[in-house]
Amino acid sequence: MKLIMNKTIFLFIALLCIALYTSAQENNRIKLNGIVKNDSTYLQDINILNKATNLGASSNQNGVFTIFAKEGDSIAFSSIVYMNRSIKISKTHINSKKIIVYLEPDYYQLNEVMLAKKVFINWRDAAVTSGTIFNNDKISNSKAPDARKLTDPNAYAGGLNPIALFRMLTKKGRLKRKERKFQQQEVKKLKNEFPSKIVNLYGRDFFKEELDISEDTIYLFLDYCENNGFLNFYKSDEFVIKNFLVNQSKKFNAIKN
Repeated sequence: MKLIMNKTIFLFIALLCIALYTSAQENNRIKLNGIVKNDSTYLQDINILNKATNLGASSNQNGVFTIFAKEGDSIAFSSIVYMNRSIKISKTHINSKKIIVYLEPDYYQLNEVMLAKKVFINWRDAAVTSGTIFNNDKISNSKAPDARKLTDPNAYAGGLNPIALFRMLTKKGRLKRKERKFQQQEVKKLKNEFPSKIVNLYGRDFFKEELDISEDTIYLFLDYCENNGFLNFYKSDEFVIKNFLVNQSKKFNAIKN
């Protein structure tokens, strides 16, 4: 009985220490309200982890989450269908107590799916049509008539199917070209939306107060930034983007004045 009580007390003390340790970690950090998005879509069930504390969270149906962090902490975002991303907490995050993260689809997640119905023989993996007859015996002759054989003039074509063979040999190259084209279109779309997304994300007051850019010249300034490689930062974190905008605003204002 005494041994059981000692174990119970020890377990209580251990749990209390863990709770105090967790509370101490959070007390040294502030609560950040965050949103996870893909373009204009709010992402649910994204795993969020503060690597410094190993404490995490998960986004709800509106892409919203909360996490405790301090300047310099690295926050990891992971998902099955979106590319993993890490964000380093900056002074801007701490001051605003907000963090907005954009994730991109992971195009390499799904395995290739064969949609065409084929029958394969073990001869250099050559494909033949499903109507090819390899061997007739009493059992096959006694089967009910095949409707395809009665209506399709190619049903009795034997041997290799050259079209199927060509498609098999060129399939990998065609898939790569299609995937590359799709990725290029997605990158182009993200770059086109990037300037407007930055204005909506940071607000016009940021340009007026932090960069000394008048409201009627914000998009003129962004056009100037595009000519200096601004669109290449569409995947960068907030610190890098704002640092670039600050440097470009100095040059832009010098030219304007």
